[in-house]
Formats: sequence, C-alpha cells, structure tokens
Amino acid sequence: MRVITFAPSRSAVEDSEGGVSAQGFPMTSCYVDSLPTQISLPMVVGVCAEGGTEYTPRLYIVATSPEGERVGAVELGWDWPDNPPVPMKYRVLAPHLPMRVPSTGMYTVGLYDSLDASLDAGATDTVFPLPVLKPNPLTGSGLA
Repeated sequence: MRVITFAPSRSAVEDSEGGVSAQGFPMTSCYVDSLPTQISLPMVVGVCAEGGTEYTPRLYIVATSPEGERVGAVELGWDWPDNPPVPMKYRVLAPHLPMRVPSTGMYTVGLYDSLDASLDAGATDTVFPLPVLKPNPLTGSGLA
C-alpha cells in the first residue's frame, strides 16, 4: 500500500459517493485558547494499492508531543475488495484524531502500520509536523 495524502485539516468529511471534502488542507498550525486542552484533528488519508493485495488494511494515526509522549491515536481499518478489471484500488478516509495538548510546541502526527511502531522514531516516513500555538491577545496571532 502506498500513502498518497496525509495531513490534518480544519475540516474533513467523507462523501457518501466516495472521496473527501476538506477545508484548510493541509493545516500548517493549530491555535488553542487555553492549556491544557483536548482537541480533535480532522485528518485526510489517501492510499492506493495494486489489485490482489491489501484486503483488510490496518493503519494507526498517532500524535506525539514535543517531548515525544503519545498524546493521541486512532486506528483505521476497512474491507478493501478488488474492482476487476481495474489494476489499482484507491481509498480516501477522513478520520478525526482525538489529541491531548498539554503545552504549546511542535507536535508530530504520524501514520504507522501498528500502534507499537509509533514508539520507534524511524518506523515511518509519513510524519507531519504540527506547531501548536496559543494566540497572542495583542496581535490576534500566535506570534509574540
């Protein structure tokens, strides 16, 4: 299986006829009003595979704090039948990742083959950096 798209967005909804409607994709930073807090990140995950493979894939999206602590995870799994005579199959998902945010800083969101693999820093090439900032009340932005 190959990952085509992976990142958080401001909103993402799976369409009933296939595909995803997303806004703010990719989300390049996240602002929170208070800390600690709990947020839910809408994710967009697009994958493809050759027909004849990957019938019941399982993936894990894991959020990690700046200190390397796991602060959120969601499991993705689906039945993925072939569509003969098409040689490839595609799937786009829009899960929401619940995430605990204890402080500001550079968080990472990664896509893994197993939950345990997320503990190994080199287990995936699919990692998205996400700065979490608190708005500056004087400027209305996260910049001081």
